[in-house]
Amino acid sequence: MKLLGLLFAAAWLAAAGEGRCAEKVRVAYPAVAPGLTPSWVTAEAGIWRKHGLDVETILVSGGARAVPALISNSVQFVMGSDTGITMAQLQGIPVVRIGVTLNTLGSSLITPQSIQSVRDLKGKTLGISRGRDASYIRLAKLLLDHGVRPNDVKFLPIGGGEGGRLTALKAGVIQGTMLFPPLDLIAKNEGLKVLETFDVATPGGGLNTTAALLKQSRNLVVNFVKGYMEGIHYMMHHRDDSLRILQRYFQNPDKVAMRYLYDETTRRLQRDLRADPESIRFHLELAAMDDARATKFTEKDFWDSSVVDEIRRSGFIEQLYGR
Repeated sequence: MKLLGLLFAAAWLAAAGEGRCAEKVRVAYPAVAPGLTPSWVTAEAGIWRKHGLDVETILVSGGARAVPALISNSVQFVMGSDTGITMAQLQGIPVVRIGVTLNTLGSSLITPQSIQSVRDLKGKTLGISRGRDASYIRLAKLLLDHGVRPNDVKFLPIGGGEGGRLTALKAGVIQGTMLFPPLDLIAKNEGLKVLETFDVATPGGGLNTTAALLKQSRNLVVNFVKGYMEGIHYMMHHRDDSLRILQRYFQNPDKVAMRYLYDETTRRLQRDLRADPESIRFHLELAAMDDARATKFTEKDFWDSSVVDEIRRSGFIEQLYGR
């Protein structure tokens, strides 16, 4: 019994020591969206703690709020807010993109049944989130591809995330919006029309921090990125656990919709977090619609690849995937 008591005490002290040693990190995400799913899985599975970090993920609705939170050091990382981060970079604000979760984004343009084509949306009101994020980027791209200029429609920012836009669409406040998995499937099941479904080569779920943190606490940033990479691996290889986590965050018990979300997301996950030149180019072309300085941005301006390059050289990714 004495030996058992000593073993219990040793285990308790080890756990307590681990809790004290884990460095507290706050991570903001702007929406409940596919490109952010690995961050929740990484946190819920305790993977960041294995890398010495006590990570708290915080919903800060809208990229317009997430970026100021990063700049003020209220959070140390922002996941997503890809357009907001680029706009901050163009203004000379010292924020740094250190990786991306996705290089392609899939979504659907949802409309009432009365809309027959994208051109029918001219003069109509289309719902977007607050701030020009992924939903705006995809919608602008789709309109341009069909000969509809963004100023041919009215963009109405709507709060409440995708769910808020779906509610506005059903109420007739807007006549179209982009929805991501699984809400595009849910909208279709509720009688709305999936007018277009498409992929866009553009980055999603960016990992962002400040230049100061990268310089002053590089080991912390490296451990954060390594934990996230391991979280992606875990999500890809633990379907059932990941589905339970997604159900909690999306607050959706529909197993069919969650499996659809999981499959659509995992097939796009960027294991090494490298941003693809094609996705960068398209992202900057759209950013230039709002700020001409984006035309002069290069791949090196877009992101700092030094962290993922360092991790790749260490063999960490090969160890994860057994290669």
